[in-house]
Amino acid sequence: MARYPARSHRAIRSSNWSPRALMDLQTVIAEYHALLDAETARDSYERLAAAIRARGMLVGKARDRLVCEVLRPRFIVPAQYVLLKTAARAVGRAIQRVGAAALSDETLLAPYALSPDERVLLAIDPGYPGAALFGRLDGFLAPDGAWCWFVEANLESPAGIAYEDALVEDFQALPVMQEFLRGRHVHLFSLWRRLHHTLRQAWEAWGGQGTPTVAIVDFREAVTMPEFEFLRDRFNEAGTPTLIADPDELRYDGAELYVEQDGRRTPIGLVYRRVLQHEFLARHDLQHPLVRAYADRRVCVVNPFRTKPVHTKLIMALVSDEDGPGWALLDPEERAAVQAHVPWTRLVRSGPTTYQGERVELLDFVARNRERLVLKPNDEYGGSGVVLGWTVSEDQWREALAAAQRAPWVVQERVPVPQEEYPTWSASEGLRFTPRYVDSDPCIFGVGSALEAAGCLTRIAATPLLNVSAGGGAAPPTIHLGGV
Repeated sequence: MARYPARSHRAIRSSNWSPRALMDLQTVIAEYHALLDAETARDSYERLAAAIRARGMLVGKARDRLVCEVLRPRFIVPAQYVLLKTAARAVGRAIQRVGAAALSDETLLAPYALSPDERVLLAIDPGYPGAALFGRLDGFLAPDGAWCWFVEANLESPAGIAYEDALVEDFQALPVMQEFLRGRHVHLFSLWRRLHHTLRQAWEAWGGQGTPTVAIVDFREAVTMPEFEFLRDRFNEAGTPTLIADPDELRYDGAELYVEQDGRRTPIGLVYRRVLQHEFLARHDLQHPLVRAYADRRVCVVNPFRTKPVHTKLIMALVSDEDGPGWALLDPEERAAVQAHVPWTRLVRSGPTTYQGERVELLDFVARNRERLVLKPNDEYGGSGVVLGWTVSEDQWREALAAAQRAPWVVQERVPVPQEEYPTWSASEGLRFTPRYVDSDPCIFGVGSALEAAGCLTRIAATPLLNVSAGGGAAPPTIHLGGV
């Protein structure tokens, strides 16, 4: 039994919160659901499933599951979105500030336990400022806009932007959605445009002239290939020549990086790096053409090969530990935002720390308080390895804690996970409304004072461990009802 009282997660309210916000959200959800009957639900499912399959937006190990299997988008109202944007901007700045300092501060960098190759990549100047120019914060948002918590920073090369925009298009084509939106003011995010603008800004900051040819680089077997195709087509329509390339198709002659496909040689000015660094290094060494051209400043790479300090789970510990070196780097606004929106997070290691103002021995505290804590491997993604303390036995928790001391892991305080009802249809069960856990993941673009938050990717699942790629959930698009 924990001897510490549960922290009140509703104590910190947004200045934009009002008691009507929750009612308004519940009202619009109910109004949408009222438009669905058995026949409308069947028609909507068939149209949506056909559109998603036509785009190839399938997930799961067998790539046989629709990325979105529910019949309504996720709605957010102004009170929620104002808080989400404001909080994400300040927390994003804090993460970037500490991550940038870690590039040259061994005290901050040492806990990451980077390999020699990772350290070499980290030391390469990409030709523009910052450790990451765009990314995503993953967290949870109260239905009434009273609070939000960011539990992870996904700032290496996150997926989802194109799926979000494509699904908005697919939902807008549904008759039920057209009827619901009639007479309503909505704001659609068009996140691909933000991404495109960020890439072009990076090109100019890097010193590029004119319009670059962009290569979206990842392994051909990547499950997110349909997203690359969507972005390729949109970038081309916007006037930026873009192609998709596997790392094995890249060549470097000492003067330019180029793609060799079907006997054609295409010079590349900018690489939109979607291949994750640890997956790249598992197959290639530092003599790969991409790394050599990047180090020689012959190609602009976004995000750069220096995102580790801002991307892994450890950054949430570095910004939130008031006794640590990261905290001292933050300005007052960033500290206030971290205290309000980042849960208590610590690197798992022996020694004292502070919890709710009291000094505790970390490992002893973690061992005795599994009901309120989560263990996470520092450098995994897709929910891999995450242990929710309240879902396992005491023995399982202690085994997980022992494993967490053998490699960089973090422990984080449990936060509330909101739920909403979502409609589904199937031939066997017909129309159903089922509660799903919901996360809220705003995107951030830019660095420093220019950093802005925009949009909100959503994942829903039947369990609190929300993840789509691991087969545990779905990703409905997010539509902002009212406001900007």
